[in-house]
Amino acid sequence: MKKVLLYVVLAGFIVGITIVWWIGTASFFDDGVITASGFAGIARLFGLYAAFLLLLQLILIGRIKWVESVFGLDKLSRLHRTNGLVVLGLIIAHPIIMTLSYSRLSNTGVVAQYILFLGGYGDILLSSIGFLILLGTIVWSLSIVRNKLKYEWWYWVHVFNYLAVILIFFHIKEMTGTSEYDAWPLFWTTLYAFTALNVIWFRFLRPTLTFWRHKFSVSRVEDLGVATSIYLSGRNLDKFKVDAGQFMIFRFLQKGFWTQAHPFSLSWAPIKDVPGRSELRLTAKKLGDFTNELPRIKVGTAVIIDGPHGVFTENLIQKEKLLFIAGGIGITPIRSMLESINGRYKDTVLLYSNKTQAETVFAEELDGLSKEYGFKIINIYADEVVAGSEQGRLDQPTLQKLVPDISQRDIFLCGPPPMMIALRNAMVDLGVRKSQIHFERFAL
Repeated sequence: MKKVLLYVVLAGFIVGITIVWWIGTASFFDDGVITASGFAGIARLFGLYAAFLLLLQLILIGRIKWVESVFGLDKLSRLHRTNGLVVLGLIIAHPIIMTLSYSRLSNTGVVAQYILFLGGYGDILLSSIGFLILLGTIVWSLSIVRNKLKYEWWYWVHVFNYLAVILIFFHIKEMTGTSEYDAWPLFWTTLYAFTALNVIWFRFLRPTLTFWRHKFSVSRVEDLGVATSIYLSGRNLDKFKVDAGQFMIFRFLQKGFWTQAHPFSLSWAPIKDVPGRSELRLTAKKLGDFTNELPRIKVGTAVIIDGPHGVFTENLIQKEKLLFIAGGIGITPIRSMLESINGRYKDTVLLYSNKTQAETVFAEELDGLSKEYGFKIINIYADEVVAGSEQGRLDQPTLQKLVPDISQRDIFLCGPPPMMIALRNAMVDLGVRKSQIHFERFAL
């Protein structure tokens, strides 16, 4: 219901912007031919759409809780990328069509007309700088992702988008100030203020307030060989609202680490679900520069936590039978959920896929939970034959063999994105409804 309501509100804004633009736009046609003024009107509409969708970009990726709790941060990040391409197209089209229109109206060359815009209107100059910043961040971001450069490079490049949005605001204010409706510029100012307040609160003030309330710090560091577990203590952690399966974004305030913030799941159930537990635990596989250095984190290091985030929780369960599928370090949120559900679902199966037995994380813990709560574990190794386990890759025939009643289960899936996509398609082919398959991807 909340999702439908947000879609309706979004559509309402788009329709409202279009109606106000239409009322304030001159005639489009003269003897059946679209006029230069008509083209200028289309350019203005593109500009208004671009401004609105640019603000939507900040809402989509701003970790805004009232949106993120409905869609999940991974889906919002994918919408962010798609919406960004639409914004880019509109921002490119807006000045091109506007310059061509005014060039035709004033019988001035296209280049000369654009120079007149830049020299005669300060807001256009500022918006042009903002556009170049946006274009630069998009190009650099694609390069960073393609070349698999450090996450923090991507993060700091995107910080410049805030400056671009501010610069473009002055152009929007000037463009809407000519409307016959006094409320029109007020509407855009309010929209900008609303977006800014949400971003400032959820991205900056809320994590700071959470840190002040709970005083998170590192209590233990455990090197598991292929991964690292970090235990956190703090103040009133039983009141820290997090559900098993969710992830948070951690910033360790230690030299060499404090400039970076990375997302990790809790790897055991939250304190509220386990009487006597007094710590939080995250576990990260050693996959890159940052995660390889995690064993160097010192006990006592303060930690700022942004979150929790995500909708990958037991709240999604609709059926009596459960299937958990983990690939590699994707076991972390699933191990947390298996502990949290506390054996309430008697027919529960875990498929745990790794390349080799040496890469398996939490083997002993999972065995203990299996005996305590009565769920079944099937280990699958792609590159190694291990007695009592399956050998090969987890694919459609293997799923059908190991879990013949898969279509009767809620399925929680976590692992590398290519694995999740392939298994999701395989399960749909086996008759599983997409609504039964629960997963989250959080990646660039």
